[in-house]
Amino acid sequence: MIDGTIVKGIGGFYYVSTENGLYECRARGKFRKQGIKPTVGDKVKITVVNENPKEGSVDFIEERKNILVRPPVANIDCIVVVVAVTSPEPDYFMIDKLIVNAELKGIKVYIAANKTDLLSCNKIKDIYDKSGYKVFPVCADTGEGIDELKKHLKGKITAFAGNSGVGKSSLLNRFGLELETGEISKIERGKHTTRHVELFNVDEDTFVMDTPGFSILEITECEASELKNYFNEFSKYQDGCRFNGCDHIGTKPRDCGVAKAVLDNEISKSRYESYTQLYEGLKEIKKWEK
Repeated sequence: MIDGTIVKGIGGFYYVSTENGLYECRARGKFRKQGIKPTVGDKVKITVVNENPKEGSVDFIEERKNILVRPPVANIDCIVVVVAVTSPEPDYFMIDKLIVNAELKGIKVYIAANKTDLLSCNKIKDIYDKSGYKVFPVCADTGEGIDELKKHLKGKITAFAGNSGVGKSSLLNRFGLELETGEISKIERGKHTTRHVELFNVDEDTFVMDTPGFSILEITECEASELKNYFNEFSKYQDGCRFNGCDHIGTKPRDCGVAKAVLDNEISKSRYESYTQLYEGLKEIKKWEK
């Protein structure tokens, strides 16, 4: 058996990237009996059935470090949240929702501030430096900052996420792909177009992917009272809260260390506004569930 990574799955076939090339594989029947479905991103062991063409069978799936439902992909090491510094204007709530979704899965977050040829990304850097996230000033058109971003993604499976128009496809093209905006993760089947998830091997053990749909995920996997744990910058100020279990909502700076940090501009106002909006949304969900 040889080791590989599933990079695409279509119609019951799984395409596995290995050191010997790409193999088209079927999965063993035992997985269906066990209620397990191979997923893009899975680390697997395959048995080679044929070398010309390259065909095999998926015999073993290693334990997953994480799995996303939408899009269905496993073992994501990091997410690059792509944001345009202008045109369109940054949607900080969407950025923060993406970050929380990644934090819930234990996935490392990077932020790529694109279109720096049009405007400085100082505001974005100021907000997210305080939050503990590395911001890469990049320009897909000129290539600025791309090499530095690539260094941090080497040897990892990375998902690119963000709103339309921010330049995700253009940025991915800087990794050696040839994608048209809006065409990534599409294949032609006769007269029909089918969306699927695909990893692109851009360097040794280095894969990138777009995440259609991930940017509109709603956060439902945590209680409102747990949300503060996924805003990393809050932790250093929580000792300043007067009451145990403070949720930092509707509190006064004299009673809440987080509220005071927002007042003192040590926590970005936009981050706190995102937290408040998400918190109220989670409370509504739980109210409807009762």
